[in-house]
Amino acid sequence: MIKAALATITLLASTQALAKLDRSTTKPMVMPVGVSQGATDITTKDVEKIIPTDLQATNDMNKVAVRIADRSLQTWFNSAAVRNSALGRTADNVQQNLATDVTVKSDEPAAVEHKFSMQLLALQAMAKIQYTGWLNAVFNYDAKAAESMVELSEKIFNKDLFVNHTSSPREDVSTVGIKWGW
Repeated sequence: MIKAALATITLLASTQALAKLDRSTTKPMVMPVGVSQGATDITTKDVEKIIPTDLQATNDMNKVAVRIADRSLQTWFNSAAVRNSALGRTADNVQQNLATDVTVKSDEPAAVEHKFSMQLLALQAMAKIQYTGWLNAVFNYDAKAAESMVELSEKIFNKDLFVNHTSSPREDVSTVGIKWGW
């Protein structure tokens, strides 16, 4: 990264401008670039956190601007300076208080244990519910994208058989499949 480069900007005026400038006597204006005043330098890795690289080609500049603003705020909220501030500590406390686990046990030793895990992510406008017991179930709702996802799964022969349904304003998709690791 260039720390102390100089950029030369030559001021030119069009003939239709209100002020008349003589190009022959106009001098270049020299401005320092990369001089930081206590701030850290921005790296390529920092830019990749903010600029969405997974967007499809679109002419909708609103969509691009919203994604950049969202990623910028997320990066800022996840920075150490914000996390350690009063705002960051309050946000973490609220998020922890909006998550809960409920376990329903039976007195019988061979009975199935039912566990519900619920989490509301207020800053991300998301809700997540997970159930384990007779089978595994997950429900996610993203309010910003107006998208919901339900997945039911069961382990069969060391593989997970699953049924998934995703619903959004654009489309509804249902999937049946098998997951396995190797």
